[in-house]
Amino acid sequence: MRLSLLVLTASICLLPTLTRQAQASTWPKLPEAVQEIYPTVFENQIWVAGGISSSLPQSQGNMTAKVHYWSTEFKQWQGVADLPEGRHHTYLQAVGDKLFAFGGFIHSAQGQWLNTADVLLFDKAKNTWTRVAKMPVPLSETVGAVLNGNIHLVGGRSPHSDQNGQWQHSSDIARHFVFDPTTLTFSEAKPLPKALNSAASVQYQGRWIVLGGRQFGGGNLPEVLEYLVDENRWQVLEKMPEGRAGHAAAVLNNSIYVFGGEHENGVYQDILCYAFATGQWQVVGKWPMPQHGLGAVTLNDEIWLIGGASRPGLAETSALLASAKPLIQDAKCESPKK
Repeated sequence: MRLSLLVLTASICLLPTLTRQAQASTWPKLPEAVQEIYPTVFENQIWVAGGISSSLPQSQGNMTAKVHYWSTEFKQWQGVADLPEGRHHTYLQAVGDKLFAFGGFIHSAQGQWLNTADVLLFDKAKNTWTRVAKMPVPLSETVGAVLNGNIHLVGGRSPHSDQNGQWQHSSDIARHFVFDPTTLTFSEAKPLPKALNSAASVQYQGRWIVLGGRQFGGGNLPEVLEYLVDENRWQVLEKMPEGRAGHAAAVLNNSIYVFGGEHENGVYQDILCYAFATGQWQVVGKWPMPQHGLGAVTLNDEIWLIGGASRPGLAETSALLASAKPLIQDAKCESPKK
């Protein structure tokens, strides 16, 4: 009897998960399964460039040069010109009518972790990607935002010597670069308090907030930092309930939602929510398909999750496209903690 009760209980508990998975399956999957991506919204569409995948050939470094875009009016993802070569951990950022891709790791004779300083610009009329600038240093696994018309990039990994091509050839940095999309030049601003990589970031009413990340040898970080552009300084907000890295975050209804991320024993499933009204964090649910190395964007008043992998490292990469709405629409994130 006890065994039957356990089986029945487990079946009941699985019903919401199966329902949500069924809902997610109604959206068109990415043409390729990819992880370690940084999607952006450009012209009211979700854009994804490059990525790495356990399902792509090792001969090409398990990475892709493909670029795709989608919005809810499309039945399928649309494609444009490829990047100059396959790359992963490339930061994609739209500003005005321009779309840029910054850095990333590419495949070379030295390995599949050749860190690049490329700044690529997409020409929609010609359907081409062009190298238009170089960053001050090769940079990957960074996060960014658009402030006062400039693109800010902070943190990530950069080579620490003349060697470049393997993951261990790069180390975490705290540097903060400011890119002018008109002059295609860089300057520097206040660095992070500590070096880190694989953070997530969001913008909210002109504010830029960087969440978590990791330090090599130091594990995942729970810190949440806000950059005050007019004062060129970082201020500390309430920490997340747990450190996250390789996660994704997006803003909806005056709240930040954090999804996924990896730790040494697996992938995070709890959905975290920070309410700007209260300045507090809560766990508001569980994501039935936990992912790391995924992307998250807000489009048409919904948070969309893209790609990622369900196991740590380069394994079980996904072609996921899913709306978080079924899971967070009833979240009481604005309510203060009891």
